Amino acid sequence: MSGADRTTRPWTEAELALLDRTELIRVAGVRDDGTLRSFALVGHVRIGQDELVRSMNGPDGAWYRGAVRTGRGEIDVAGQRFAVAFLPDVGREADVDQALRDRYGDDSGVRSMTRSPARDATLRVVPLA
Repeated sequence: MSGADRTTRPWTEAELALLDRTELIRVAGVRDDGTLRSFALVGHVRIGQDELVRSMNGPDGAWYRGAVRTGRGEIDVAGQRFAVAFLPDVGREADVDQALRDRYGDDSGVRSMTRSPARDATLRVVPLA
């Protein structure tokens, strides 16, 4: 991906519907040399028009470190790939916590995702133009 690929755009209604229907998505950051890192399977939630993901292992999670290093990568949603920007998202932790509970329930995985260190590693996923 070149620097020209860093322009973001809103999610389309069709893309948001696909995300809503897909329980887990795969995320991968782009390395400095432009190659794609390995994909990791993650949960995701939407708040308004924003799509958000968290790292179960917090800021030390391998996929998270890779995603924030360049701030861009790809997500795979039910076999469809999207080039995206990964943007830190702070200040909505309680909203993300509730969205995770609403989507996935209150099992041990969700409880882990709604406290530190996961709570400290929230990213907004924005499609690139």
